[in-house]
Amino acid sequence: MLSFLVPLSCGVVVTTAAWDAEGRTARVTARHRHRIEATTVGAVERAVSNRSAGASRTVAPAVWAYPAAHRHSDTISVPFGTPAGRTVTIWVDDAGRESQRPSSEAQPTLTAAAAGVGSFSMLALATGTVVRLRLFLVETRSLTQWEHEWEAVAPRWSGRLRREQGPGDA
Repeated sequence: MLSFLVPLSCGVVVTTAAWDAEGRTARVTARHRHRIEATTVGAVERAVSNRSAGASRTVAPAVWAYPAAHRHSDTISVPFGTPAGRTVTIWVDDAGRESQRPSSEAQPTLTAAAAGVGSFSMLALATGTVVRLRLFLVETRSLTQWEHEWEAVAPRWSGRLRREQGPGDA
C-alpha cells in the first residue's frame, strides 16, 4: 500500500508545482505577446525550416506597425498562395518583432498532467521493483532455510538414509 501511496503523493506534488510554474510562465508570456495585422508586400516563396530536416513553410515579405509609430518589415510565415497586399494576422513581442503565439490555456494543464503522470509512473515502477526484489530475497532465504531444515528432518521422517550414512548406521 505504501509503495503506491508514496508515488501517488509525489505525483500530486509534481503536478501542482508544474501547473503553478507553467501557468505563471504562460501568463507572463501572454502579457508580452500582441496579435496584430501585417500586410504582405511581396510574392510568397517556400523556405526550408532550420528546426527539422525537410520541413518547409511558405513565407512572404511583410510590413506592420507596432508599437503604433514604429514600422517593421520582415519575412513572415503566411498561408500558401497569399497574394501581395493581403493582411495576415501575426503575433509580435513588446518591441514589435514577430514571435510565437502565447500558449493556450490548456497547455500548462497538459504539461503539468504529463509531469505528474511521468513522475508517478517512474516512482511506482521503482518502488514496485524494490518490493519485488525484496520479496524475491525473502523467498530465496526462506527456501534456503527450508532446504537446510529438511535435510536434518528428512532421513528420520522418510526412513531414507542420509548421504553420509551407510547401511547398518543408525
